Parts: sequence; C-alpha cells; structure tokens
Amino acid sequence: MKKKSYSSPEDIHEITVLRDLYEGLLPPRQREVAHLKFDEDLSLSEMSERLGISRQGCDDAIKRCVRALFSYEDRLGFKQKLARRKALVKQVIELVENMDGENWREHKGLALRALQEKMVEGETEDGV
Repeated sequence: MKKKSYSSPEDIHEITVLRDLYEGLLPPRQREVAHLKFDEDLSLSEMSERLGISRQGCDDAIKRCVRALFSYEDRLGFKQKLARRKALVKQVIELVENMDGENWREHKGLALRALQEKMVEGETEDGV
C-alpha cells in the first residue's frame, strides 16, 4: 500500500480524487476532519478548537481518513478503472480524429476492437 501522506500538492490532489470516489464510505467524523483539513485548509490547532479534541487527535483522525481512502482504492480500484476508461476514450478519439478516406476502415476496426475489448474486460452486461 502506498505511503499515506498529505503534505505535497500531488498528495492533496490524489486524496481529493479519492475523496470524490469514496467519501460516502467514511464515517461522519472522518468526513468532517477531511473537510476541515482539505477543503478549509485548517491547521491542527484550528481543527482542534473547532472539534473540541486535541491536536494529536486531529492528526490521528486525518491519518485514519487518508489510510481508509487508500484502502478503499486498493480494494475497489475505482480510480484505476476510471484511468483505464479515460485512456480508452483518448485512444478512440485519436483514431477517429486521424480517420480519413483512405484509412477509415482500419481506424474503424481498431476503435471497435478497443471498445469491444473493454466490454469483455471481466464485466458482464449487468456490470457485475
């Protein structure tokens, strides 16, 4: 599992993406702490005052929240699935944009094959 940090802009971005995907799975207190830390950018002292818990308690809650988000991604993999689908869409768009009168059959075939492979990538028609 990846190191659970929340100090660099890259870490904050990744946590934000994971929150978008999994925030509903977090307990209410972790959602509240995540909001204060990542949306309002409060310091541990400010969070401590607002929540009525120690600075260490706030830091522990943030770490538990971040750990939980990465754990959900490790188990469910929605972020990876979205990245694969985005790459597929980009590939198909490039094929269509580069399609012309001479290569349209080849590009059509490549685009359809890419989409069909995605359809059978371990999922059934009902998404299971």
